[in-house]
Amino acid sequence: MAALTHFLEPLMTRYLFVSRLFTAAFVTTTLAGAALLAARPTLAQGNPVAADAGASTPAAAVAATVEATVNPSAPAAAASAADCTAVEVHNVRPQLGHLMLAAYIDAGSYGEKPLQALRVPAGDAVTRLAVCGLSGTEVALMLFQDLNSDSRMGRNLVGMPTEPWGSSGTPGAFGPAWDTGRVPLDGKAIVVRLVH
Repeated sequence: MAALTHFLEPLMTRYLFVSRLFTAAFVTTTLAGAALLAARPTLAQGNPVAADAGASTPAAAVAATVEATVNPSAPAAAASAADCTAVEVHNVRPQLGHLMLAAYIDAGSYGEKPLQALRVPAGDAVTRLAVCGLSGTEVALMLFQDLNSDSRMGRNLVGMPTEPWGSSGTPGAFGPAWDTGRVPLDGKAIVVRLVH
């Protein structure tokens, strides 16, 4: 029994840490989600807010990102902003809940204060979206699919995630970290594979 406890204790500690990272990273997305929902009807009516996404406000850039995600026929609107990065999310449970994404640009802010945080409706099994406003030469993304739309990562009794999660780069068996999650901002799409 002691050997099992010795083996499970680091795993449980790491998964509790990962769950706290996701929860802390997405506390701000509740407000962002409200702004996104408020912006979507305007975009759906053909308002050219998305065309000015790079020049107007961060809210307009985020609204363009959401429109491109929700309306696949409008990817040019989000891509028109020079500082947007394409993200492909694989293994999404189609049309269930929301995708919660946090983008970090350095090890010091990783898991504490994301540069960008998005909450968008889950799309197809491979969902494409754009993250605008990233700066620097590299970024690390953390993402989970909030199946029940409660803005928190679901966990079981021992703290392990019960909702699909993923990270850019090559996340380890014990969850995301800056060193394994960072990828270059080189204009190529960033691929994130959700783990169920």
